[in-house]
Order: sequence, then C-alpha cells, then structure tokens
Amino acid sequence: MEAHERSHLVLNWQDRREVLTSDGEGLSLGADPLETLQIDREFASGHHAHIECQNRDFVLVDHSTNGTYVQTEDERITFVRRSEMRLWGNGWISLGEPLSDEAAIRFQHG
Repeated sequence: MEAHERSHLVLNWQDRREVLTSDGEGLSLGADPLETLQIDREFASGHHAHIECQNRDFVLVDHSTNGTYVQTEDERITFVRRSEMRLWGNGWISLGEPLSDEAAIRFQHG
C-alpha cells in the first residue's frame, strides 16, 4: 500500500485517544493495564478484544466471554462474541455491556 493510500482509525474513550494506521500494529482493548487502550469497566475482560487491519479494513476481533457491542453509523447495533466484525464509517464500541455514555468507545475513520 502506498503512503497516500494509508488510512487510520481513531479511538476515543474518556480522556484517552489512540490512532491505529492501516500499515501499523494492531491495537488491544481490555481491563488489563498492559492493553493499548485500558478500559476499566466491570464487564471488560483483561484482554477483551483487538483491532487489526485486514486488506485495508479495520476489523474488531473479540476474545471475551461477555462479548462486544458495536454500533455503526447506520445506528445498527451488532453483538460480537468470539468472532470478528469489520468497523466501517464512524460509531461506538462497548466491551461486555450495552452501549452507554460511560462505556462507549468512539471510533472514527480518517
């Protein structure tokens, strides 16, 4: 992939901001302090999920018992558990619990 074709995904949760590029490493989410984006919530597993780039698409891969809720920009909410989902457009992710203002991680493509 050429540099001008590189895309990125921005994740915002509380006061944290992480940027994942299509030519970079994946990003891990969970309650463990060693995760790239530590989500300190009751239903988040230590290593809950990760996001990686597959063929120019950003994909959320859930590893948890409680699953992950993803809302895409068409407002459709999908429950993902021990499987994966392509993240498209802009939306919200919640680890192990239904979406709420306190739990939601915002994602935006750029």
